[in-house]
Amino acid sequence: MDKPSFPVDSDKEFDRGKLIVKLEDDASQADLREINRENDATIDENLPNSDVNVVDLAGDVSVAESIETYEDNPEVEYAEPDFVLNPSVSPKPNDTDYSQLYGLNNTGQTAGTPDADIDAPEAWDITTGNAGTIVAVIDEGVDISHPDLNDNLWVNTDEIPGNNRDDDNNGYVDDVNGYDFANNNASVYDPDPVTGRGDEHGTHVAGTIAAEGNNGGGVTGVNWDARIMSLKFLGNNGGYTSDAVEAINYAVKNGAKISNNSWGGGGYSQSLRDAIARADAQGHLFVAAAGNAGSNNDSTPQYPASYNLPNIVSVAATDKNDGLASFSNYGATTVDLGAPGVGIRSTLPGNKYGSYSGTSMAAPHVAGVAALLKSKDSTRDDGTIKSLLLKYADNKASLQDKMVTGARLNAAGSLNGTPAPAPTTVATPTPTAAPKRDTTNPVVTPLKPRPGSSTRDRTPVIKAVVRDFGSNLGKANIKLYVDGRRKGRFSYNSGTDRLTYRSGKLSYKRHTVQVAATDPSGNTIRKTWRFKVKR
Repeated sequence: MDKPSFPVDSDKEFDRGKLIVKLEDDASQADLREINRENDATIDENLPNSDVNVVDLAGDVSVAESIETYEDNPEVEYAEPDFVLNPSVSPKPNDTDYSQLYGLNNTGQTAGTPDADIDAPEAWDITTGNAGTIVAVIDEGVDISHPDLNDNLWVNTDEIPGNNRDDDNNGYVDDVNGYDFANNNASVYDPDPVTGRGDEHGTHVAGTIAAEGNNGGGVTGVNWDARIMSLKFLGNNGGYTSDAVEAINYAVKNGAKISNNSWGGGGYSQSLRDAIARADAQGHLFVAAAGNAGSNNDSTPQYPASYNLPNIVSVAATDKNDGLASFSNYGATTVDLGAPGVGIRSTLPGNKYGSYSGTSMAAPHVAGVAALLKSKDSTRDDGTIKSLLLKYADNKASLQDKMVTGARLNAAGSLNGTPAPAPTTVATPTPTAAPKRDTTNPVVTPLKPRPGSSTRDRTPVIKAVVRDFGSNLGKANIKLYVDGRRKGRFSYNSGTDRLTYRSGKLSYKRHTVQVAATDPSGNTIRKTWRFKVKR
């Protein structure tokens, strides 16, 4: 086996005058003394209970050179630096306003409940993100000159800035950092020329997702290094569905696998729904604000958050005590989870900062964590990321029966793939109550073929997400029926909660799929949908 070698360009700290040396099994201390004599070195320490020695090096020889010399000797198994080690602590960015970001790390600094946060520092132990992850901010524009954002902007390298040409032939002129679909130009930041106001909302959202972390000033985003693609379709008087559809299409075509959508209103739009569905087919996660009317989305849908599509994550707002914000929409079957959305400090245009409240502020926390998950493993698709976001959120009594998970976002839990510890309670002298029975049904989300769709493929692959937020399901918990006949040869991945069935040859007609899932507590859900095979 090749001997390990220390890289000369390592940026790790180590003792410049020492070397750790491990001898081959049949070598002796006398052999090491001979090697040391040849290199003007001495044994500093023979570490107890091991065959490892610490060697003092000659003053004029580097550690890298010494490693090469010692490893060339047949009596040496390996040589390596004596690295400097430090206590393992969660990264704390040096951004000046970090202490005000209770949503990331709640210590009670705003008179809230400690740990009513997304556990960002614990997540940053795993990753702080990387520049390869692109998040589209479909919103107002973004102040691209803001010092906390300007180094974390997506750049279209195929476009030459300011030459008034469509260099990459994608239909958009000078789209270097995104595009303004409201005004049909590439200026993604358009403050009012008189008041200087405008694009505050989009700039604030962008900062929560990916303000540059550990840069010595301002705030830090959930993801320190992700790239923001600014896709403006909202102006002072709102925006139009057609522009939103175009923005979504642009995001998908240009490589953004995650988008934040802190907007809503209007009625059901098939074109908007279809755009989001097309995005799903390309592995794109669509994070949406649940709305700020304090109403139930189960009975009064809020679009786009309420479209029944598997790539949408609908987000409610929570406060500094993990309560549902008074203004936040909710929905036991239509809103997925909560995230901090009250008094959230972030970037504002003109190198400023400020605090806003709304589900608009909650959604970018989720988009930021989604970007961390994508940064950690770029192969994760939208379904996998959504599953990790929902499965490992923190259950909260205040959110039960208010959303699908009854839980608030937990970044560290999602990245670790393990639930956060349950909150402890203080014992009281009252009689012990029986454990609360799980009464929450599993959830089935059809993926393919889409409900009500038509296909010319006579052997379509049937896919669905089947999950339970109180337990882990297995194939034995699930039954699949196609046209009333039970099918046993389907696969189920309990890690991603995905059911897959490769159908035989189907006839030209309308077909019915039913998935029934029963959790260990006996709660059952049956989801039925239809599609058509046409000539």
